[in-house]
Amino acid sequence: MQENYQVPAVVRALDILEFLSDQKEATFTEIHASLGIPKSTAYHILSTLTSRGYVRFAGDSSKYSLGLRLVDLGTKSSSFIDIRAEALPLLRELVAKTNETCNLGILDGTEGIYIAKLEGRQFVRLNSWEGKRFSLHCTAMGKVLLAWQEEEKRAEMLPKLKLVRHTKNTITNLNKLSAHLRLVRKQGWGLDDQENEDHIRCLGHPVLSFDGRVLGAISISGLVTRFKGKYLQELNQELKSVARRLSENLGGSFGE
Repeated sequence: MQENYQVPAVVRALDILEFLSDQKEATFTEIHASLGIPKSTAYHILSTLTSRGYVRFAGDSSKYSLGLRLVDLGTKSSSFIDIRAEALPLLRELVAKTNETCNLGILDGTEGIYIAKLEGRQFVRLNSWEGKRFSLHCTAMGKVLLAWQEEEKRAEMLPKLKLVRHTKNTITNLNKLSAHLRLVRKQGWGLDDQENEDHIRCLGHPVLSFDGRVLGAISISGLVTRFKGKYLQELNQELKSVARRLSENLGGSFGE
């Protein structure tokens, strides 16, 4: 496989996007002439980009410009980079202080994705890794990501979830899950009490934007033999403090 091989059609599509980024807007003739792309090729590429929302065509001026789909992708990308970059130093501090495993996750459709996992020195083998998807109904971060959705959005999402039973403690009833999420929102944090993996408890807190939207969630996990009583309460306060600092670093307001 040639590492430097580039697909000509993709290269030309990217050239067009970069050209429009520089020029703000341009006619069909300006695009194909400036970039040296054959008319038929330029036409098909622009038609495809327009149909997918990456390029807009204004009929009154016959000019092309960048589409809002790029804004959407850029926003998601920057949010991902910012939250992970800001979270890692804080999570490292928490791991160093507690020796427990900490995670950062974000929502993707009806699932979550681990975008950071930092392991502590306490011996515990968790079935998670960066890039892995996780269920929302039975994980601490998943519950938090659901609970902080707007009511209409949450009501739309819940029926789409696959309420797979992972342990005897997993909530698989939609009404019970809905009631449980209201409790999570009211108390301000989520608990996975051996619902995703046997013998594992996990605490989760939201990372919030300036207007209260959930940007992601952080969690701390460990064996139920340690995660109990006063120690569990102390860990919850430590995690809450990190979630607050992370939210504030991202321009958010954590509230009380």
